[in-house]
Amino acid sequence: MRKSLTRVERLRSQSDISRVFKSSFRVSCSGAKLVYRKNDLGWNRIAVTLVRKYGNSVQRNRSKRIVREIYRSLKNNLKPGFDMIIVLYPGDYDYSIRESQVKYLLGRAGIFL
Repeated sequence: MRKSLTRVERLRSQSDISRVFKSSFRVSCSGAKLVYRKNDLGWNRIAVTLVRKYGNSVQRNRSKRIVREIYRSLKNNLKPGFDMIIVLYPGDYDYSIRESQVKYLLGRAGIFL
C-alpha cells in the first residue's frame, strides 16, 4: 500500500460527504470527532473539516494538514472499507496531542488495528 494520500482516498464530493453525515456512526473526544460509515470499496476515504469560527486561515490549514499527515502515517494499520470525516474543534493542540486524539477515535470506532 502506498504511503501517500492518493486522490481516490479523499472524500471529496458533496453527495458522499452528506451521505456520511446522514447515515453514520459518531465517536468523539475532547477536540475532535470522527464520523464514519462502511463503504462498498476496498479502501478507506477521508475528509477533514473544521467547526465554524476556527481561527484564521493559517490555523485552519495547518490543523487540517497535521491531521491528514497523521492519517497518512497510520493508514497501513487501518481496516479497509470506511468513509471517515474528522471534525476538528479549536484549541491549543500540537501534533502529538492531535495524533493521540486520532488514534483514540479510530480505536473507539474499531477501525485502528
